[in-house]
Amino acid sequence: MQILYFNRSFYPDIEATGQLMTDLCDELVKKGHEITVVAGQSYYLNNGNKNPFLQRQHYNSIEIIRGYGSTFSKRFLFLRIVNLAFYFVNAFIGGFMARKKPDLVIVGTDPPVLGLIGIFFAKWYKAKFVYYCQDIYPDVGIVTGKLKNPILNFFLNQINILSFTMADNIVCIGEYMKNRILNKGINENKIVVVHNWANTSVLYPILKDQNEFIKKNNLKNCFTIMYSGNLGLTQNLENIIEVAKSFKDNSKVKFLLIGDGASKLRLQNLVSQYNLSNVEFLPYQPKGELKYSLSAPDIHLIPFEKGLSGIMVPSKVYNILACGKPYIGWIEKNSEIHSIASKFKCGITVPPGNIRNMIRAISWSIKHRDKLDEMGLRGREAVIKHFDINISVNKFNETICKLVS
Repeated sequence: MQILYFNRSFYPDIEATGQLMTDLCDELVKKGHEITVVAGQSYYLNNGNKNPFLQRQHYNSIEIIRGYGSTFSKRFLFLRIVNLAFYFVNAFIGGFMARKKPDLVIVGTDPPVLGLIGIFFAKWYKAKFVYYCQDIYPDVGIVTGKLKNPILNFFLNQINILSFTMADNIVCIGEYMKNRILNKGINENKIVVVHNWANTSVLYPILKDQNEFIKKNNLKNCFTIMYSGNLGLTQNLENIIEVAKSFKDNSKVKFLLIGDGASKLRLQNLVSQYNLSNVEFLPYQPKGELKYSLSAPDIHLIPFEKGLSGIMVPSKVYNILACGKPYIGWIEKNSEIHSIASKFKCGITVPPGNIRNMIRAISWSIKHRDKLDEMGLRGREAVIKHFDINISVNKFNETICKLVS
């Protein structure tokens, strides 16, 4: 099958979505498909195109049509819109550069209006159209308070509903997200749930005395609490700093924030303001090193802003569990994160933003390391059985093969 895939983030980008999409395309190629990806610039890496023209690149057997784009700070909405507009224009031009007529057009939700590209090129090439939803806009912006203009919100919502309506299949990443889409009046028969995943043959538990990340960062004698991922606007990460204040007198407790994003500078300023020595920041870790960093802490934090359930699903949960570690989800009960913790007994959840309950959950964890080890083992088993990359890719592949045939 010839596939034309649109998503701004792709190899060698280190953002979670880019890594997931790269893994997916890599596995689909192994199943005999030919894929062309129209990608954009990474916010964090130089991925090879600094001139105003689209360039052809290759990753394994995947052809990448990459356009130059601006990478202004994502802290400011206007500059973020400029970044996404650059990619949207390049994506439209790049869609005509496919060497072979596609049978299928797949479009992600980065940027949010990319569904229009899918609609156009599915018509242009007389191909099927799959809308692959990692999140739902403008719902994300409305809940986080970043999109306050009712006209803009109405415009974005209409584009998204049009994309849902025109898609031959909608692939979403959780049951709660499916319910969100259904509530917009979309036909249930075209919606398929394919969970994000972990590659359990690549990500697995590393024992403390064999973990170079622990040695390098002097974590051996600490109770380590980690947040790893995008330091963005949807996680209320300031609350982690507030929680860390309660443990500042315990020299054995360390909070480690790994990643980058629009909130990083603000978080660093808070740490300086509170004069906290128990909070450290590290950059994104190379993909090949993730099994060491994710295996390093005693427990992970997955904070999420209230109201985002079903709009987004933090994909980091699968990688965390693959490395045999439990998590505390700062999240609502009607969410994938809570369902996984409840069903497989591999995590703890507390209401979003509730600092007192989070302090209690961490204090309990410090006193019950043996329980954390048991939770980690159950989480690893759950990922192998239900959320391994082969399970998700096979379901995705079955969906597109059935659609095109």
